[in-house]
Amino acid sequence: MRRFDLRSLRFADAYEVWRRLPVEVDPFVYGGLDYEVPEGSVDLLLSAARVGVNITLTIEFETEVIGPCQRCLGVADISVEARGVEYVRHGDSEGREEDEDGYVTSSSVAVGRWARDLIAEELPPKLLCHDECLGLCAVCGADLNAEPEHGHNEA
Repeated sequence: MRRFDLRSLRFADAYEVWRRLPVEVDPFVYGGLDYEVPEGSVDLLLSAARVGVNITLTIEFETEVIGPCQRCLGVADISVEARGVEYVRHGDSEGREEDEDGYVTSSSVAVGRWARDLIAEELPPKLLCHDECLGLCAVCGADLNAEPEHGHNEA
């Protein structure tokens, strides 16, 4: 699922409803390298709270981000917890174009794009395989994590 139809929410007498959704998250480029979430999707909790004709949407999820370490190019596996809130005033989303800012257009929510953006906001500045990653040798490209005593004799 990449989009969620808000018309499927049935508030009845309740002021808040919840849905657990499997949402597809496209791979993305971060720092010039490709990253993805496991199996290409996250399991998120969408809650919608209604006050009159206005709705507050909240999504929450935890996932992993997998891709190359930005120092040694080994595998980096980063845990991410994300939460986002969108406010929808009655009539605000009507006629909004897809490429405008906001995740709500007409009566649907771009949950896939919203989740991907929240993941990017939660990532650290450097995605590393571990905090003490030594990186690669600037001379020959050897992995300094595997060869910490690595060096070059300058004669």
